[in-house]
Amino acid sequence: MDSRIANQFILASIEVFRKTGNVTLKKTGLEYFPSSQKINAGIATILGVTGDIKGQFIITLNEQFAMKVASAILMGVPVNTYDEVAESAVCELGNMIGGEASRLLHEADLKCDITVPSIVRGKEMEIAFYPVAPMFIVHFSCEWGPIDLILSFDNKSKA
Repeated sequence: MDSRIANQFILASIEVFRKTGNVTLKKTGLEYFPSSQKINAGIATILGVTGDIKGQFIITLNEQFAMKVASAILMGVPVNTYDEVAESAVCELGNMIGGEASRLLHEADLKCDITVPSIVRGKEMEIAFYPVAPMFIVHFSCEWGPIDLILSFDNKSKA
């Protein structure tokens, strides 16, 4: 995977959190896996990327974090239960990060579109991409807790 692609998603994540919740994401680690991997997530929103760049990105977080995201998106209205509102906010978070990354990639002359997000829930999930592609997990922390960004793009992408 071209680091220019990954960096745009990292920058987009940092910027969306800064603008949406006045939250500073701090990158705490990076892991590489050549194929599928089991992760502890709780909640994952999955979005596809099409165009010059083909692949997926996934945002994983826990329910408490999701409720804080929902409250920020609702401009401070408290969200105290993980329900449809919090789930919708997690999807919107994925849309906002994907949209910002897409904008940054377009500026680098890489055309891409983001698909509609999906939500998956479970304590332990196995993430696998088909066709098999390597994946990177970028670990972040902030005052809301930990959040991970999982990136997997086809090495044949036009980057």
